Amino acid sequence: MKRPLSSLRPRSGFSLLELLLAVSIMGVIIASLYGMFYQVQRGLRANVTQVDVLEGSRATLDLLTRDMTDMAATDRLLGTNLAGHVAYWPPVVQNLMEGQRRTNLLHELTFLTRYNQEFSATGYRVLFAGNGVGTLSRYSTNALPWAVDPTNLVHSVLQQRPERFVPVLGGVIHFRVVPYDALGWPMIYRPTNLYDPEVLLSPDQGGETRYAFTSNALPAYVEVELGVLEPQTLAQYEGFAAGSTRALEFLADHAGQVQLFRQRIPIRLGAATRPFFAQP
Repeated sequence: MKRPLSSLRPRSGFSLLELLLAVSIMGVIIASLYGMFYQVQRGLRANVTQVDVLEGSRATLDLLTRDMTDMAATDRLLGTNLAGHVAYWPPVVQNLMEGQRRTNLLHELTFLTRYNQEFSATGYRVLFAGNGVGTLSRYSTNALPWAVDPTNLVHSVLQQRPERFVPVLGGVIHFRVVPYDALGWPMIYRPTNLYDPEVLLSPDQGGETRYAFTSNALPAYVEVELGVLEPQTLAQYEGFAAGSTRALEFLADHAGQVQLFRQRIPIRLGAATRPFFAQP
């Protein structure tokens, strides 16, 4: 039996133009999916990074709160209870929107606490921050009042070597601690800010205040400001030569990658320190 002639004809397929059109459409779809996948993955990485920074910073603020809430006084003439000052200069200045700028400061803080008859001195310092970004670290020492004069504990912390400090949080670009009085005014150096003689306020670098609370004086609150550089941005920054102009320019243009935190910590024994005159 002979096959019909129609069955012997070659079957028709896709033309070259149709193949090119199909491949082009498929390429557009794949490129769109890849772009969407990249943006989703980038968003997930950013969220994970932000969560890591938030958790680390909140844990650091909780540690500061636990340490500083129980701040105590020596009740000894000229005995230092709390001391703070600017540790590094010049600061890192970052560019914000509409020509505004933010100045990042790095303070050093030392204070006393007391448990029964035992005094403890705790210090917080941002180490290895000569280029503006470092590691917030903690050191603590304790002694009984009859074993060592508690007024010397604060000075012993201030004189400790960096290797004695324990790292707490990396990538710190801003660490500022400001004391407040019982009326809610910041205890900064001004001619009108007059306190008991046990509160020593003096000018520090960049218009900041160097403060020391002695004898039985303590602030009612301390306000902690903490700025942390995101890990990815920190890794990029560390790729530049330390202290180079490009490194500073990189930091200046990445203010959006700094997570800022602020918390006011009440001092249980500090409500008695009041100003002689209300501040303007």
